Amino acid sequence: MDGLGKKRDVQVNVKLSADDFATFKRASDALWPGAILSNSAIILGLAKISAADILKQKKARKSR
Repeated sequence: MDGLGKKRDVQVNVKLSADDFATFKRASDALWPGAILSNSAIILGLAKISAADILKQKKARKSR
């Protein structure tokens, strides 16, 4: 799933505390300084990166 040219087909709603969102915002500022991002882009971008990292770690453990 590369996300190119595809319409959104899953909608997810999340509720975060102000402190949790501030943490996400600081992380996005560190990764993408100066980028103009919507709140949902921040959450989705960081979630996608984290999901990929988790799957890489799981794959590396299996290959041992």
